[in-house]
Amino acid sequence: LKKFKGIKYVLGEHRLEDFRNADLILKIASVPLDSVYIREAKKHNIPVEMSASFFAKLANIPIIGVTGTRGKSTVTHLIAHILESAGKKIILGGNIRGVSNLQLLKKVKNAELAVLELDSWQLQGFGESKISPHISVFTNFMQDHFNYYKNNPEQYFIDKSYIYEFQKSGDVLILGGAMKEKIKNVKSKVVKANMKNIPKAWKIPLHGKHNLENIACALEVARFLKIKEEIV
Repeated sequence: LKKFKGIKYVLGEHRLEDFRNADLILKIASVPLDSVYIREAKKHNIPVEMSASFFAKLANIPIIGVTGTRGKSTVTHLIAHILESAGKKIILGGNIRGVSNLQLLKKVKNAELAVLELDSWQLQGFGESKISPHISVFTNFMQDHFNYYKNNPEQYFIDKSYIYEFQKSGDVLILGGAMKEKIKNVKSKVVKANMKNIPKAWKIPLHGKHNLENIACALEVARFLKIKEEIV
């Protein structure tokens, strides 16, 4: 950032006054739900963004979002690999190690789709922005992150639910096998991923029933995008 003039750096601490007169607050994952600094920003009507949702708002390309307590990394990478095998130009981001989501904006003009792995923290940003991915996958929901959510699984689910909360009628929500009963009041098309839809002739190197559930989710995304089964 040396080439930019007039930047003031405040490092190693937070000061309330910096949250009163900013144009934008960029919040990272795991900032406490009761953060006094975020509360101060909202009190002064300052937008609070997170990198994945900010990318989704600015990218102007269809977004595939994947969440779930378990399996989201596997499903995200399966979807990305399928799309690349089909010749699609994609961006892989979200909760991907070593990836800065805002840096990905440089690649948007040469991409058709973005595939984002989204944890509950990043989905807080989607909730703040009142947006959801066009194609959403919700693999499963289990009791987790008790420290952060202070033994409140309802709040954990609320954050997860932003994966579909703001979808529209032309969007799709793909659910892992056990999720159908947990999801209500969805505006988009709902598809339940079923392991029985995986062709029996496929030789699958991923072990375990849980990975068959992951594959079933990725398969439904491919079907929605009309990708031929041979490619998948």
